Amino acid sequence: MVKKNQKEYLEKEAYGTIHPVGRDEFTAAGQKSFKASMMVEVWGFEYEGQTEIMVDGRKLAVYRTYGPRSDGKIELYAGERVGKN
Repeated sequence: MVKKNQKEYLEKEAYGTIHPVGRDEFTAAGQKSFKASMMVEVWGFEYEGQTEIMVDGRKLAVYRTYGPRSDGKIELYAGERVGKN
């Protein structure tokens, strides 16, 4: 049983391709109070709206997604929250 104010975490393993983010994405993420770290491509059927991902032992927030693309993949833009929002 989960208490009302408690969060439930379920881990799911997925494989993805990690890409660096460009200057424009870094700037756009900063406007949303995030420090962009990477873009991760995953298969659309593996992504279920998760708001956090773990990459190499680092927990990152998913602040933007794109897709599914024509190849069936989704782009997850992830970074660390900065500021007070």
